[in-house]
Amino acid sequence: MKQLIEEILENGSLEAFEGDELQLPFLLTGIVLVRKGAFCAGARMLGSVHTWGKSEISLLRNTVAPTKLLNVVAEDLHGSFGKSKSHGPAGLAWGAILGDLVGGVETFYEEAPEFITRVVGLGYENRLDGIDSLVPGQPVSLVWEPLNSYDSKAIRVLSSNGEDLGYLRKNIAHSLVPRIKKGAALSARVAVILGEEFDVNSRLNIEVKVWTNIHARDLAVAKETEMTEPSE
Repeated sequence: MKQLIEEILENGSLEAFEGDELQLPFLLTGIVLVRKGAFCAGARMLGSVHTWGKSEISLLRNTVAPTKLLNVVAEDLHGSFGKSKSHGPAGLAWGAILGDLVGGVETFYEEAPEFITRVVGLGYENRLDGIDSLVPGQPVSLVWEPLNSYDSKAIRVLSSNGEDLGYLRKNIAHSLVPRIKKGAALSARVAVILGEEFDVNSRLNIEVKVWTNIHARDLAVAKETEMTEPSE
């Protein structure tokens, strides 16, 4: 938060802000979460901003890269449980926020070469115990489960030690499986882990890459594993 405030003070964004000051803490907190890589939690916080005018939209666009904002909207729209924040005041502003990129929201997970998403189901089967040993940048495995009796398009998330961490959100997994069937390979690493004060299904966030070349994927994973392993 300190870095963000220093940034908007330096570039004049805070001085130029003419929106509702009571909503500013929610907006700034949402921006911080998004910049950390916690897109679901960030979308929820941005959804708490009840008024979206020129000042709010400008501040968000000036502090978060457009491609990240596209990912945030896609995560919220396709990955929410129940009604997404895209149906509230923030949703009405997404078109203005994204500009020409708004057309990519609907098919985002069918096309994106990389994205950040959350891991769901952490609250079951003692999976929360497995996140204590995770660190940002650490590789995790994504395993499609075609024989899963509940969902043949489920994608499980495993730690580098094989511990069960949960699953990708159903709608997102269902967009990825057709890509896997066409020969794509997935790799992932930990983006950010949020504290206990956040919803359990928003705490573990991972960066996913979709590879058309499996050999390149394996080399990248091996390198990331080497970089995150503790030195002797």
